[in-house]
Amino acid sequence: MSRDTPVDDEETAYRVAALPLEYGRTRINQLFTRGYNRYIVDGEDQPDDLLNDIERFGTAAFKEQVRDDAAEEPFVDEPGTLAVLATLSAICVKEHPKFEQSRPRNIQVLYDIRELYVNNLASLIRTDGGSSLQQDIADVLYSKDPGEDGPHPGQVCTGIKEMPEFGEGLYLEIPMAAASRKCLVRGGDGQSGTTDGGEILTRVKDNHLYVPVGDFDSKYREYAERAFQKLLHVQEAGLSEDQLTWLTTNESAITERIDRFLETGQHERVWRNWDRGERTIRVLQRALSDAPDDVAQRGEFHSAKELYRAVEAYEPEDSWETSVADGISSPSSLAKTLADHQSHSAVTIDRDGRVNTYRIGRGGHGAEQIEVTEIEDLFELPCMANMEDRLHEKKPVRKDLYNFARMVMWLPQYRNSSLDEIVADLKDVFSRWPWYDDQETEYQIRYEFSNTIDGDTPLPMNCDNDDLQRYCIGQDQCPYSIWGSLPFPDEMYEQVDDQSAGPSERF
Repeated sequence: MSRDTPVDDEETAYRVAALPLEYGRTRINQLFTRGYNRYIVDGEDQPDDLLNDIERFGTAAFKEQVRDDAAEEPFVDEPGTLAVLATLSAICVKEHPKFEQSRPRNIQVLYDIRELYVNNLASLIRTDGGSSLQQDIADVLYSKDPGEDGPHPGQVCTGIKEMPEFGEGLYLEIPMAAASRKCLVRGGDGQSGTTDGGEILTRVKDNHLYVPVGDFDSKYREYAERAFQKLLHVQEAGLSEDQLTWLTTNESAITERIDRFLETGQHERVWRNWDRGERTIRVLQRALSDAPDDVAQRGEFHSAKELYRAVEAYEPEDSWETSVADGISSPSSLAKTLADHQSHSAVTIDRDGRVNTYRIGRGGHGAEQIEVTEIEDLFELPCMANMEDRLHEKKPVRKDLYNFARMVMWLPQYRNSSLDEIVADLKDVFSRWPWYDDQETEYQIRYEFSNTIDGDTPLPMNCDNDDLQRYCIGQDQCPYSIWGSLPFPDEMYEQVDDQSAGPSERF
């Protein structure tokens, strides 16, 4: 094994930067050390220079043109520095107060930073990495899976060369003995490694496969996205509390840029998969929440004229809200806007009457709203009322208690309460049932509250959960839904979106 380290050997630094999934924390931290060393001059740390470059990298990542250009010309010219600046920029983003309750996979800004890193790394490898590094990467990308006769003992990629007889461009040369299913490349919609699809682009000559370099580029980009996640985790684990505090206290440019996006309503630049219609619906929801009940109410059907009065009376806090509200110039323009967004899950249009009426609920639902000022109000839900009746007759099954506790966990009035306060209030409710035992009930409640999922508060059951069916009166008969009727905060619905996302959407 080579004794060179990424700290003092550029070739090794390139290999660790290009293939971090193949290396342990020690090597990756040595790559970071190489990057940090750039900010030491005559034995003195240069924190201001480091901070300036972090902010320069992080804010540049917000610009699509910069990200695209980095694929052709490196934005950062050294692998260790690139790894440091990209990961520290991402940490600054994750520490932004707005993202405290958000999963990284929902934060578009992190994807932008990763894209700049991947494009930058790809152009660095192309311009400075040399063909031997590309062959090493190809060895990883095209090696046999464990189920495919085990690893090939020799080099998987024995060359990168022009093959005029196959057409223009470069090809990876892979001996037949080393070939895996990943070497089968198809054009069009065909996918690598599959047996059907478009024209086969992989060629065969003299007992070798020749894979177009274009396939290598696309495979490596997928690898580099996963690789960045590992670099970020290692960087996060290596920062001390003091270092993290220094970084987040002194960094301002990235934070201010994110704040400006939010203040000006450019939510799609901050959040992933943002629906542009969301801005209009959010303003309507806030206007209805602020409106007196005799003017209009969220969750109730109103004419466009009534809704327009609520919007007219609404005093937006942010400039983007003002812009959206100003764009609604009359009841007819509001009606047109709602018709344009009728597929939004918070919008319901009733066209049965002489005049169309509109209901603005919470996204994903549209059920009757329940005001919850105390835990007792949960029993307004028919399923919870049925459960209460049953609990007068029998002890709760584990899932009943679990669901009850989780519903309370997510109520806004309990989000910042102490556990002792929540337990006391829950015990006060539970004490009405004949099976109540002070110590046992307290233990059970505290146990449910200690069960988190990766540190997140678990979601309460929704109406589709099988365990709720024994109390459900039938969703087609019920004007409520658990997730739609209770005043759960936006963070809960963000978590719902997170858990609905497929693995491919994960950051």
